[in-house]
Amino acid sequence: MFTKSGLIIKQTPRSKLSLLLVLLMLLALSLSACSDAGGLSQPTVAQPPAAVQSGNQAPPANPNPAGAANITGLPYDCSKIFCFGLAQEPVGLLQNNFVFDPANLVDRSSLQITRQVYETLFEFKPDSMQYQYSSLLKYEPKVSEDGLTYTLRLGKGLRFSDNTPLDAAAIKFNFDRWSDPGNRFHKGDFSTWSYYFGGFPGKLSSVTADQDNNLVTIKLKQPMGNFFQVLSMPQFGIVAPSAFNTNSGEMEHSTGSGRYLIEKVVRSDNKYVVLRENQMYYFQRYDPADPNKPTVKSNTIVALVLKQNQDGLDELRKGAISATDKIKPEEVPNATKDPAFKLLDRNPLSIAFLGMNQTRPPFNNLLVRQAFAAAIDTNALVRDYYFGLGEPASVLLPPTSLAQIDTHDPYEYDPDQARRLLDTAGYNLSNPLKLDLWVLPVPRAYYPDPKKIADAIASYLQKVGVQVTVRDSYAWPDFYKARQAGTMDFYMFGWQGQNGDPDEFLGEFFGKPSGEGGYENPVLTGLIQDGLKDSDLRNRRDYYRQAQDIIYDQLPVLPLAYVKGVVAIRPNVVGYVAHPTGIENWSSVGLANK
Repeated sequence: MFTKSGLIIKQTPRSKLSLLLVLLMLLALSLSACSDAGGLSQPTVAQPPAAVQSGNQAPPANPNPAGAANITGLPYDCSKIFCFGLAQEPVGLLQNNFVFDPANLVDRSSLQITRQVYETLFEFKPDSMQYQYSSLLKYEPKVSEDGLTYTLRLGKGLRFSDNTPLDAAAIKFNFDRWSDPGNRFHKGDFSTWSYYFGGFPGKLSSVTADQDNNLVTIKLKQPMGNFFQVLSMPQFGIVAPSAFNTNSGEMEHSTGSGRYLIEKVVRSDNKYVVLRENQMYYFQRYDPADPNKPTVKSNTIVALVLKQNQDGLDELRKGAISATDKIKPEEVPNATKDPAFKLLDRNPLSIAFLGMNQTRPPFNNLLVRQAFAAAIDTNALVRDYYFGLGEPASVLLPPTSLAQIDTHDPYEYDPDQARRLLDTAGYNLSNPLKLDLWVLPVPRAYYPDPKKIADAIASYLQKVGVQVTVRDSYAWPDFYKARQAGTMDFYMFGWQGQNGDPDEFLGEFFGKPSGEGGYENPVLTGLIQDGLKDSDLRNRRDYYRQAQDIIYDQLPVLPLAYVKGVVAIRPNVVGYVAHPTGIENWSSVGLANK
């Protein structure tokens, strides 16, 4: 049945434990809310031997000791436990069985949780978009000379958190599920796979598993220079085959092999997910007698959904949470001076730019595009409307993107030069240029207040004789369709990166014959396509350097700003490393007063 506090999903041990451990587990169960008979239970977790367990994992602490302030209304004291305030409700909480299926999730709040629960074959370094192979792999992968075959050797004896084998067959299971719509376990839209692999199976040719030698061989139909970067994304987390119902094919449990497992999910007045240390992770990989073996710094983590009317920084001030990224951009300048918390920068992986339809006048004329670049003061725009989070942009790749070798300065603000260029192009007082500027209809990190930024851009252009009418009547779906159809001549747009590969920016906008705004340049398209054929980033950099030179000179889009994110932490939080994607690894995070 359901409790008043909501449906609770819990894991309970089934392995034979010593009497002491049994008593400890009974104590833990008595301290946390119980599942009712009709509730949905997670798979039981096979624990490592008692000697290892007692050395690594303390029994669950009293989550809300007597006398502790219970500010959040949770059965956990967030002054004792690391609590992260989620900016929005994870989509995973809205799924059947409250299952977090990384392959079918794209919202950051969900991925912040899956990042802790599932491992990927490759992973981003803690503070950058550089990839490294994860602890699932024993050696660096081998890549064939033609860039089509990847051979991965897994470590021996790896297990998921439910003690089922994490072997070559399990990896193949995940690839088959992702790529094959006819697969019994292919439930969902798998939009991330489809986007990066170009459909189903898309660029994938085959995956074979050699169980005897712990080898997985992945063959592609065409080279993917971004292969490692793509598979580092949390959407490609490896899920245990045991998590699925073999009859229906539905995913029933959130079972991975990461440093944490989902102990409890509550969706009631308070919505939150409780993560518990996955002992199996360390037991398999490290010698239990090694005093230097790594471990998580927080045995328990609570990911709390902040309500719509809750301000993240206010909740930090009250001590209700330990960290959050629910921060209004306009709060940032004052927040940097607040002793109640520290702000950590997530380095820029997004860009704001202006789109211009180049299939017809006026933007099919390079002189007009150059005039607009000279007319807009990007330094002042960033200073006045980005609250310290932006920096003027010069090319399409943000600073955190790989292969961003930018030797260009942002275009200099020069309204006199803008007027001369417009006059040469045939636009002057007797023949003024008249345009609509279409406002991005939803705030984004790269446009904190789209309407105000649009008004400022219009003001700059009007100073050089361009008559601009700001239009904000489109809803988001209609805006996106109009952009795709080329019916808007002048519009705001931007992009938020997910894997840091240059192709997710350059390929998205100019990797096809007809690029953003209808811009056509076979040389630019060829460079971007060639850059995707080589898996060695050192070789790819030259293609992208040349591509950026063309974009800077030809201005098919007008870059405005690179924009960073921020995460706020209380002063007693240690070990938090901000990541450009906004999806951090919480295993290194602890509380100094614990």
